[in-house]
Amino acid sequence: MEIFTESQFSACYMQYREKVNGYIFSRVRDREEAEDLTQDVFEHIWRCREGVRMVTLQNLVFRVMRNTVIDYLRRRYMKKSRMDIYSYGEVQCGRNTVEEDYCYKELRFVHEKMVKRLTERRRQVYLLYFYKGMSYASIAGRLGVAECTVGAHLLRAHRMVRMGVDRAYRNKAG
Repeated sequence: MEIFTESQFSACYMQYREKVNGYIFSRVRDREEAEDLTQDVFEHIWRCREGVRMVTLQNLVFRVMRNTVIDYLRRRYMKKSRMDIYSYGEVQCGRNTVEEDYCYKELRFVHEKMVKRLTERRRQVYLLYFYKGMSYASIAGRLGVAECTVGAHLLRAHRMVRMGVDRAYRNKAG
């Protein structure tokens, strides 16, 4: 079995860096973030170098690139929706009315209650992802499960929490 050498990695980096960066920038629309994600792509390839074969290198680079972007966009979406819960009631001037404070505290309470209702594994995944900021890969390694399992747990947990918070908000408004 051939081993992916440092010189081959350097050649790979030089050959694909611009394409990877361009694709990532087209999806995330932030130059600094695109550069960081590009580095993440090549770091991942370097860490997995024992399994890299030159005949499938291009496919590997593009697959890792696509998965990195999807993971980033998923985290950004989940973080934004979580922040919507926590930033509820904030006024531009930085002060809240008594009613807004009450609604905010009520929504936080419902959110925490919904998180407690999750199964143990889903709660672990949810908390590690949102509160510790861990990636799918890190969570998978820590819990000893596959990354796709982490994604499935997170999707279901987020859906359940969001439905509970939305339901409470609609009942409050109605």
